[in-house]
Amino acid sequence: MSTKVKVDTAQLRVSARSLHEANGGRKASSAVPGSLGDARAVAVFEQFDAYWRSGLSNLSSGVDSLSTALGSAADVYEQRDAKSAESFTSGAPHAF
Repeated sequence: MSTKVKVDTAQLRVSARSLHEANGGRKASSAVPGSLGDARAVAVFEQFDAYWRSGLSNLSSGVDSLSTALGSAADVYEQRDAKSAESFTSGAPHAF
């Protein structure tokens, strides 16, 4: 029994590009002295920022990996389809 798998490689590439663009352009946050009120508020912000920065880094790394995987999947599907089409034109035997 054969199952057809239809993959929209253009959509995979668009999604990969969107993730890549969304993941870029982050700027470091910092508290401007006096913007948060007293020194204790600034200290709390800095404590949170130190905690959040590692989580954000992990998230960013994961999004980069997903973006790369989507692009690679599109490449693999296109190569698979090209090889399949080539086998039909070369006269090779086919199993259905």
